[in-house]
Amino acid sequence: MGLKKTLGTAIGALSLCLALAACGGSSAPSETDLSELRDEFVGTWELVSMKSDTTTLGEDEVDSMADAGTLVTLDLDEDGNLIYNEVGNQQEGSWSVKDETTLSFELGGSKTEVPYDDDLLTLESSGTTMVFEKTSDDPNMDREPSDNVGEVVEEVVDDPVELDDLDDGDPDVDDFAYLFTDDMIFMERMLAAAATQTAPLDITVADDDVALVKITGIAEDPDTDTGYLVHVENRTDTDFVLVNVTTTLDGVDVYDYATLFCTVRAGESADGFFYFDHEVAVVSESSSAEVMFAALDIDQNPLGIYSTTI
Repeated sequence: MGLKKTLGTAIGALSLCLALAACGGSSAPSETDLSELRDEFVGTWELVSMKSDTTTLGEDEVDSMADAGTLVTLDLDEDGNLIYNEVGNQQEGSWSVKDETTLSFELGGSKTEVPYDDDLLTLESSGTTMVFEKTSDDPNMDREPSDNVGEVVEEVVDDPVELDDLDDGDPDVDDFAYLFTDDMIFMERMLAAAATQTAPLDITVADDDVALVKITGIAEDPDTDTGYLVHVENRTDTDFVLVNVTTTLDGVDVYDYATLFCTVRAGESADGFFYFDHEVAVVSESSSAEVMFAALDIDQNPLGIYSTTI
């Protein structure tokens, strides 16, 4: 099991106050004016902050992700080509200057708009706001998906933690601790934000001194993996990660193909996506899942273990 690529498309409307002043406030810019404006946006833009209903990542957290090579970027070239890479989830599209206050992006067959203010682009989607700043005038149009993955995420994909032997008395703390880092929490939140709810649910899995755990819906992500949306409230003074320890779907053991990592800081709440590999299992309203969840601290000590039928 391992974390995956996330989120897909974004976007809002863009302000160019300096350009407006330079053009004398004209409401009908010429094609030449738009071309000159476009040149200002050609280059690479990198994420500087992110905020959702449950998570805020400031510049310090995003900088630490960037130091490890974990990036969210936009590359815009002079021919109107666009590459969006979100920690390995890469999409190609196109962009243009719609007018002197708006950029137009096309990604995944959908046209959207991006706000610009104070040298920053702001992308909004599904309750998540991402802010980008320009870091280079030269776009990387040869960017590969893996270029933005970074060292920590490669650990997740190439050498994921297995939780079959929780009671072996000798946990590998170094391998487990990465789940509690800011960049991995960012990945988890992006995974949840990318999932689109297909049916609502209201199932309380746990409600005790350790945690409130609820299944809030069935969802599907951009990779067509289906699963369950999970809301977790940490009621302790210790950070923990909620994981699935055993999982069956419609009577079939699918633990090796079902993944939940939802790390929650002490006293905070978070949303996660408990997803199933679409090549093996599909979750629908008629599905029946039996799951054992565990809330584990950074040393893999169980703070709470909960069994439920969904």
